[in-house]
Amino acid sequence: MNIEFSRGLRRRRRFSSVLAAGAVAVLAIAGCSSSNTASDSGSGEWKPDKDIDWIVPYSPGGGFDVYSRGIAEVMQQTKMPSGVNVVIRNMPPLPQGITQEYTAKPDGYTIGILPMPAAIAQQIQDPDLAKWDTEKFTVLGSVDENAYVVYVAADSPYQTIDDLVAKKGLRSLTVEEGSSSALAGQAAIKELGLDATVTYGAEGSADVVTGLLRGDADFIVYGSTDLTGFVESGDIRPVLFLGTEEQRPDTLPWLKDVPSADSKGFPNLSGAVTELRLIVAPPELPENVATYLRDAVYGTMTSPEFADWAKTAKRPIIPRDWQAATEVMKNQIEQMKELVPTLQS
Repeated sequence: MNIEFSRGLRRRRRFSSVLAAGAVAVLAIAGCSSSNTASDSGSGEWKPDKDIDWIVPYSPGGGFDVYSRGIAEVMQQTKMPSGVNVVIRNMPPLPQGITQEYTAKPDGYTIGILPMPAAIAQQIQDPDLAKWDTEKFTVLGSVDENAYVVYVAADSPYQTIDDLVAKKGLRSLTVEEGSSSALAGQAAIKELGLDATVTYGAEGSADVVTGLLRGDADFIVYGSTDLTGFVESGDIRPVLFLGTEEQRPDTLPWLKDVPSADSKGFPNLSGAVTELRLIVAPPELPENVATYLRDAVYGTMTSPEFADWAKTAKRPIIPRDWQAATEVMKNQIEQMKELVPTLQS
């Protein structure tokens, strides 16, 4: 085992526990009105007078798309002026979508959902491809914190994580290299000592599950909130929970009895990679525009209407205002600067 890697995971595990334990407190924070990260050029009240584009750097149907559509729908109905729509724009692959979020005109009419730690991981792994600086995004808030799970097909011969550990020549499948799911998969393979090869390039969670069910992979590593429908339909089975106990959602009863990495003797893997769904705008957003959008986003995510949406969609939510979300983002950036090089070695 790589000792440096294990120590890094141990620090990340402690940080993830603190984040999860503080989630309830974050809900009570009122949306703040201004930030030094936004341009000082904005003055006076700003309100949108035309449609706002919301970029999703993934194909339709996955977790980022579902959360984006939920927020956009409620925000349009409850926070936008009459006649202003929030329009979802799916822009895969991941580098293209993030680049569009970053390079859009900072006028308030383009926002999006940013996958972390994928954004900073791709920036570290391939700076020539990553045409963005993660720290410079204007953060509007975050909606969810998603721990990872190892899944197999329902008819898989592998009943437990021990079966996978004992098998040679395993295959896994995921989306782009550098995505949050890919990072979680790499961390799991390395820490569990799995003899596995990974195929990258699936277009989204539905494509990943289709490959698993078709027999293209023996296991996949994906978020706990991303594949609920496939678990509840009986198509796939969870065999290992990679989050901390604080990150185990009460709203997912099927996850209750899934053994954790900690309980199976891999404590350093618990919470090592946690997916965060940030809501962002381009850098240098004028302060008055940032204020309006931050209030609208946080007000939407903490509204009764969005709580109803989350319950119906069976999607856990951990709303954070822009300040709390920015702090989480900065901590993940530091974590990935340590973790990503160990996974590349």
